[in-house]
Amino acid sequence: MGLGDKWKMMQIFEAVCRNHPKLPPFIQGVGRKGVCEGMEIAVAVRYPDGTEYKAGIRVTEDDLQQYEKLKKLKKDG
Repeated sequence: MGLGDKWKMMQIFEAVCRNHPKLPPFIQGVGRKGVCEGMEIAVAVRYPDGTEYKAGIRVTEDDLQQYEKLKKLKKDG
């Protein structure tokens, strides 16, 4: 990904944050606290027609190991 693409992504993210001001504090809070074994990650999506999808996971030691591998790849790449 080139510098121009990173700049575009940053502009898009800033626009999303302007439209959804609760998003940055949420991301910052989770980032500060970090990922740990036993934490629950839950996602819910509700459509205007009432359809709803929910998913949740409880983070395991193996999840943490995979997460560390991804962080290393990002750092090395």
